[in-house]
Amino acid sequence: MSYQLGYSDVLKALFSPSDPVGFLIIIGVFAGIPLLNIYLLKRAGKLRRSWRVLLVIAGILIAVILVPNWNMAGAGWQLTDGEFKLRAWPVAATLDVSAVRVALVENSGPWRPTVRTNGYGTPGLTTGWCRLANGKKAVVFRHLRSEKMVVIETGGRYYIISHPGVEKLYDALIAQGAAQWAIDTGERKGDV
Repeated sequence: MSYQLGYSDVLKALFSPSDPVGFLIIIGVFAGIPLLNIYLLKRAGKLRRSWRVLLVIAGILIAVILVPNWNMAGAGWQLTDGEFKLRAWPVAATLDVSAVRVALVENSGPWRPTVRTNGYGTPGLTTGWCRLANGKKAVVFRHLRSEKMVVIETGGRYYIISHPGVEKLYDALIAQGAAQWAIDTGERKGDV
């Protein structure tokens, strides 16, 4: 059982979930810079001779989008006979399933990532080290937005996995011998 991202998944995560302000900034930068250059070259009367410059600028802008995302292809996890492998750049970890505790929690609770301290982040993909709302530090792999997250604890280290269908990972970890962990979510029943 595995959940690993292809290069196209990483590129889709740039724009999903949609962030109108971020989208306008990206369009403004990647359309605005070439259009500004065309305007300035036309005004200077050098547009005919400078088309190569425009191609180089367009190539650089495209490379800025495509190249940094290349190393994220293959990010995700793989669960095999008693072993859980996680690749959440810059972290790669292999965990013994029988030595971990797992919990399935809400995405909006105190175990949600709030600040990425080292790693990769776009609107739809977060990997690496993050500070959580409860103050703890954890390795996070979050692809798209899911209502649930799996929290894994082993040896005082925390791992947060979140993606559509993450409940299947939780069930598979329990089936392979991981201990269920009834963590305090910070929510009190009966409070108004």
